[in-house]
Amino acid sequence: MTEIILTKSDFLDYQHCAKSLWLKKHKPNAVSWPAPNLFDRMLMQDGYRVEAIVKELIADWPDVEACAFQSVFQSSDGLYARADLVRTHADGEIDLFEIKASTSLRSSTGSDHVDDATFQTLVSERAGHQVRAIHVIHVNKDYVRSGKVNPTELLTIVDVTEDVRTRLANIEDHVDAALEWISQDTIDENGCSCLLIGNRANQCASFDYFNPDVPDRSVYLLPRISKQKLQTFVDERRLDLADINTSEVSKLQAPVLIAAQSGRPVINKDRIQEFLDSLQWPLYFYDYETFASAIPIADGLKPQQQMPVQYSLHRLSKDGELTHSEFLSDRPGMQHDLVENLSCDIGPIGNLISWNKKFEMTCNKAMAELLPEHSAFLTDLNERTADLMDVFKEDYVDIAFKGSTSIKKVLPVVCPHLHYSEDAVHDGAGAMAAWLEMIEKIDRAEKDRLGAELRSYCELDTLAMVEIYRFLRDVIAGQ
Repeated sequence: MTEIILTKSDFLDYQHCAKSLWLKKHKPNAVSWPAPNLFDRMLMQDGYRVEAIVKELIADWPDVEACAFQSVFQSSDGLYARADLVRTHADGEIDLFEIKASTSLRSSTGSDHVDDATFQTLVSERAGHQVRAIHVIHVNKDYVRSGKVNPTELLTIVDVTEDVRTRLANIEDHVDAALEWISQDTIDENGCSCLLIGNRANQCASFDYFNPDVPDRSVYLLPRISKQKLQTFVDERRLDLADINTSEVSKLQAPVLIAAQSGRPVINKDRIQEFLDSLQWPLYFYDYETFASAIPIADGLKPQQQMPVQYSLHRLSKDGELTHSEFLSDRPGMQHDLVENLSCDIGPIGNLISWNKKFEMTCNKAMAELLPEHSAFLTDLNERTADLMDVFKEDYVDIAFKGSTSIKKVLPVVCPHLHYSEDAVHDGAGAMAAWLEMIEKIDRAEKDRLGAELRSYCELDTLAMVEIYRFLRDVIAGQ
């Protein structure tokens, strides 16, 4: 049998679902493990760019020659780590530096960078090194770019030595347990710990392998199910929605349960009519695509600050006339041009409609701060924005949405003639990655191809809202 290695990523997988990690190590072909997507690769590139700035920063250190990037440590018991930056002292002791593209000691997904540093420390010490100090280097959330990036102002170095030493014993116990776990030749393959995770998106990739009896219409389709309630259903082996009573679920979950048990959509025509009647003509269906990076790509921006680089806008008049306008930045820092175009495309009256309006409204607020001369216009947009997604929380619920209110789930059910192609840009994360690739490309044909994909994707988002709006009007009309 090949040697079993435990990396930092493996350890995180173990903490999330131990059985899934075991399967990956011992039966790697049992499951189609998700490969890194375009957005994952973009995040990696973001990390590499931060590392490049760190190299500029340490160039002025008197002991820069004693510093090395991407040093590998491997212990005799199977631990493996690659340290972002190691500084070696004259006496042989080392300092470890974890380099992160996030704006704090936690990532955007909530993972703890001090825990990462603790794992790296454990591996390096088991590999025979004496660690003197441990640091995390992350970007400064308050940095505002003005001209050339200033490494000293952009980066924050945090000494986490004391925190790491405090956590080391506890993490060491868990690491040893992980090593023992993956060294087993067999495990009980009935069920995994992800049974107690309510959101299917957060469950392990091997969930179906370990839990083949979970039905398609399961309690995992209930939105925002509590850990306590899910624990009860798992303990009682009641995972099929057919076995759940409406008295056991929340007001938000009840329409999903009723739709599943009846086999028909739950429709509150009065509430839908009330929403539609509240809208003022003309209607402007709009959607932004944004970009954010650890190193601000234009003056006036902060690290990881989401800023629109593209919009699509469909204008629907009362007589049914539909027109489309759009804007796509072809270089960084074009928010002024974007807002100028938007102000020409949107009139002074009429509701704006988005899907999950919190996102568009946050973008408008960010642009108002960046461009104070357009603050009044952008604030007015927010005051006029309505959220089409709200209808699908409780007032129109189909079990085919799978408990979701995402437009990607709603559209193919209510408007099957429209769909997102998996072969091109088809989600916000992919759009962000594609936009960065487009502005960095030299080849004109490639730039044009990516630009066309971005325009097509963003236009489909707003056209989808138009068609869903029309669908709701037909529902009310009884068609």
